[in-house]
Amino acid sequence: MTGPVVVLVEPRPLVREAMVETLVQDHGVQVAAASDDVASTVLQAARVEADVVVVANTPTLSLPALCEQLHALEGAPRILVADSQADEEALLRAIEAGADGYSSGVKGLAGLVEAIEAIARGESVVPPAMLGPLLRRLIERQREAAQAAERLVNLTPRERQVLALLVDGLDHEGIAAQLVISPETARTHLQRVLRKLGVRSRVEAIALVAQTGLADRLERIVERSAS
Repeated sequence: MTGPVVVLVEPRPLVREAMVETLVQDHGVQVAAASDDVASTVLQAARVEADVVVVANTPTLSLPALCEQLHALEGAPRILVADSQADEEALLRAIEAGADGYSSGVKGLAGLVEAIEAIARGESVVPPAMLGPLLRRLIERQREAAQAAERLVNLTPRERQVLALLVDGLDHEGIAAQLVISPETARTHLQRVLRKLGVRSRVEAIALVAQTGLADRLERIVERSAS
């Protein structure tokens, strides 16, 4: 067999076996390995020197973690997310996680093979009908991030520390212990943070930081404030 060397990621054993058999026997795809989680995928991709990693089912694994670790490999493989549906949310998550392309199930496995070959050539693959919605969502996400960044700037250095600790999973008592302040003071800081960010709960505050990609920026701001 010729063509790109492929690693297939599919957590469901029966589906994985069927996909490998069909891709190899019916379409001549060089599937050199198959896996079901992040760690084994990275090991297999390095072992076979994969050209393309096809992620066929993502709900049970961390796509951002997988993309990050694959990108760190020498001769990093290209990453293609294959979805049975044409899902705008799934497409956005794939692109933001660092995938090089997204293939919907509209054309079946023949369409997946086309996408694998295109990805291997260095192209970025997105179904044409989904390009418009993707661009709109990316622009909307950038706008949301800019607005959230403005709110972040309005926080005091102490409030930024409180928010950073909240994002790390601490409650008001944990924040109080970390900052050596009373739980009541920590609770007051949290209330002010929520008000300034324009959210109603701690969960929403954490989601705002996560969804707009501000975690790293928040960490840098806190480090500068502490220095």
